[in-house]
Amino acid sequence: MKRPKQHILFRIAFLALCVVTVFLPSCKKDNWTDWKAQNAAFLARNMHNDSIQVTQSGLQFKVIRQGIQGAKPDELKHVIVKYKGSLITGDVFDQGDNSSFAVTEVVEGLREGLKKMNKSGHYIFYIPQELGYGKEEQSATGAKNYIPPYSTLIFDIELYDVY
Repeated sequence: MKRPKQHILFRIAFLALCVVTVFLPSCKKDNWTDWKAQNAAFLARNMHNDSIQVTQSGLQFKVIRQGIQGAKPDELKHVIVKYKGSLITGDVFDQGDNSSFAVTEVVEGLREGLKKMNKSGHYIFYIPQELGYGKEEQSATGAKNYIPPYSTLIFDIELYDVY
C-alpha cells in the first residue's frame, strides 16, 4: 500500500525537529565549553607574564601606576573611577569616566582588586569567571554590552577618589 505524500513529509519534518531538539542544545554547550577553555588558556598564559601578580583567589592584576599612599577602598566605601571593561577578544562591554559606585556593587574579583588600589592608581585586572559572572551571561546576545558565560573580565581602572 502506498503512503500519501503528506504522511512522508510529516515524518521528515518530525525527524528534523527531533534532530534539532537533540543536537542544538549540545551545540550551544560545546560553544560555551570552547569559550570557557579559551578563557582558561588566556589566564594560564597571562599569569606567566613578569608584570602580572596573582592573588590566592586567582585574580590577576598589573600595576600601571601605584598611586599615592592613603585611603584605599573597602567594602564600606564608594569610588570614582575611569574604567574600561573588555573580554579576552578585546570587545569592550562597558566603559566610563568619573563613574561613581559602591565597592559592594561590583563583581567579587573587581571588589578584591579595588581594595588593592591607592587613590590615583591605575591597574588592569584580569578576573576569572569564578570571580566574575560565572556561567551566567549578561545582557542580551548581540547587545553591545553582552558578556558570554564563563568570560574572563578585563578591567582597566584608574582610581580617582575614595569616599
